[in-house]
Amino acid sequence: MHKKVLFCVSGSIAAIKAPFVVRELVKVGCEVTCIISEAAKRFIQPYSLMLLSNNRCYEEADFWTENNLHIQLAKNHDVLLIAPATANTIAKCATGIADNLLLNCFVAFEGKKVIVPAMHTEMISNKVVQHNINQCKEQGAIILGPTYGELLSEDRGFGRMIEPKEIAMYLKNISYDDLNLRDQSFLITAGGTTEKIDPVRRITNSSSGQLGQSLARIAHLNGAKVTIISSQAIEDIGYEKTVQIATSKQLKQSVDDVMNGIDTVIMAAAISDYIPLYHDHKLRRDDVKSIPVEMNDDLLQYITHTYKPKTTVGFCLQDDINDSKTPKNKLEKKKCDYIIANDSSNIANAKRSYKIYAATDCIDSFANVTVNEAAYKILKAIS
Repeated sequence: MHKKVLFCVSGSIAAIKAPFVVRELVKVGCEVTCIISEAAKRFIQPYSLMLLSNNRCYEEADFWTENNLHIQLAKNHDVLLIAPATANTIAKCATGIADNLLLNCFVAFEGKKVIVPAMHTEMISNKVVQHNINQCKEQGAIILGPTYGELLSEDRGFGRMIEPKEIAMYLKNISYDDLNLRDQSFLITAGGTTEKIDPVRRITNSSSGQLGQSLARIAHLNGAKVTIISSQAIEDIGYEKTVQIATSKQLKQSVDDVMNGIDTVIMAAAISDYIPLYHDHKLRRDDVKSIPVEMNDDLLQYITHTYKPKTTVGFCLQDDINDSKTPKNKLEKKKCDYIIANDSSNIANAKRSYKIYAATDCIDSFANVTVNEAAYKILKAIS
């Protein structure tokens, strides 16, 4: 869906990424209008943002020469994005201080507000800054990030602004209608587990983790408190917790560590059905005629029986998505609330097909949709 984005840049060194944010937003179909603060002009020039957005870039001087500019800008856009957002800007957003064009637009804006913090670890960890971030959340703003990585002065730590492509992806996801998941706690697993045969060999599967990551992003954008466990790299955009794992044993241990207070579990990870017998030395080619394996535990069944969350969602990969017997049997066996039948042809495809089962019936189905569309439809069906 086409979105008009009011992109506001405040005075952080991360402002040098603002042109790349504009470029990525335009790529995903957004119409972008920029506002640059006086402090941000020390790092980038308005002309760059104007060229990349093919639209006007407003400066502080415009606030005093155009009548009701902040009201007009607030009314004419769907989403207000502040990236980067400094500690100073976040504090003023939290308390309603409006002492420049950017902040006047923020206070006047009645649509979706997205704040992307960027600052040193010592600042983002400060209790006052955390209080201000929480105040912004309580007032309905979406906080994206920060993440871990390189900071100014050769430092590394938590506080780095998330990457422009990630920002654009979340703005693209924001196009969907609200799901109202505020204050609900989600555990979402993603990716495929890997089981070792010996120190250099292993068995795994082809799961990309894309659906699980999209489920986590969209749930977060709709106010949920999201914990994500994934075998793939995770871009932390403000999740409650992120855990990266490799094996099914690590996945189970991580689930046990985070389950307290979880309302909804979505097991989108592809967990190995079999565990090979591990050899602590590299097997010689001539020594291996077969690889003994044992059946893996059923983690979803373990969760439903042990923790009894309010909602549990499992997945069922099938060659024939129209076969309803297998998902119905899994619903009964695993005692979960929903099973998502997943067409095996979905693997690595841009467009996918799913069927959602609850109790004994298929309650929804969709074919040839993008991963983001599928994630949204699944969350809508279970919420």
